[in-house]
Amino acid sequence: MKNDLHIRTNFSASAAKDCDWRKVLKKCQDEKLDRISITDFDTCIFHVINKLVDTSCIFSGKIVTGMECDVCENGITFELLAYNFEPFKTLSWSYKTYGTLEDRQTKIKNLLIEKAKQHKIKIDCKQKFNGKVDFAHKYVYECMLKYKENKKFFEKHNIQNLSDFYRLSTKQKAFPLYVNMSKVFPSVKKVVNFIHSVGGFVVLAQPCKSGNNSNLDFILKKVLECGIDGIEVYHPSHSIEDIKFLLKFSKEHNLIVTGGSNFNGKPENNEMGIKNIDKAEKEILNGAKL
Repeated sequence: MKNDLHIRTNFSASAAKDCDWRKVLKKCQDEKLDRISITDFDTCIFHVINKLVDTSCIFSGKIVTGMECDVCENGITFELLAYNFEPFKTLSWSYKTYGTLEDRQTKIKNLLIEKAKQHKIKIDCKQKFNGKVDFAHKYVYECMLKYKENKKFFEKHNIQNLSDFYRLSTKQKAFPLYVNMSKVFPSVKKVVNFIHSVGGFVVLAQPCKSGNNSNLDFILKKVLECGIDGIEVYHPSHSIEDIKFLLKFSKEHNLIVTGGSNFNGKPENNEMGIKNIDKAEKEILNGAKL
């Protein structure tokens, strides 16, 4: 069985703009995936569409309801993956909790620009911002790149790309453009409690990806306290050593193990299916609750 439980469409700001859900489902079919989950950031609108429209003519495999939920604890931003929930109630909750994609990205963009101005960092905000399609951190990062004066700032903080900028501004409190995302995102407990109330379960997403390592002990302790159900062990950012550690941790705490590609249609995340899996471990990817 070939699964992928971490896929995004252009309902997520971080996905490619032409990553329409129909194209994504067709790619899943072409890749001969047996079971998938569309896990857009902070919304499950695709899964409401999937209840109203017959998508089996595009993708013949099983579609598990899913959503990637941004959370913030102690000023540290990370992600959870919710699965198998009731989509209509969850969509309503997601709008109340996160707002629309446009609301969310516009608010984050304004917070970042405010921080830049406080620290007298040159930034060109003349370019039009559309919160429906533009990723706030990408917009601000590119606005800063326009000024040669900011080269020393990027060098000082070892910022070589957008990923570095996002990691620092959401996880490192000493970084000048750090924004406490608790102003935008809910707590772990709030997400876990709601998803459990609508019949779903919650998995910690990509815990060993770059930026989480220094906070990993805190994150693992927090999610266990809040009643997390599983760990996304298999993820492109995880090394073999990471996988072995997370498998051991999951077994010790009786947690479900899942995996996904983090597909978002962009060149760096354009492959589907799960990589770096020992054949002996493949069967556990089904997850007891899927």
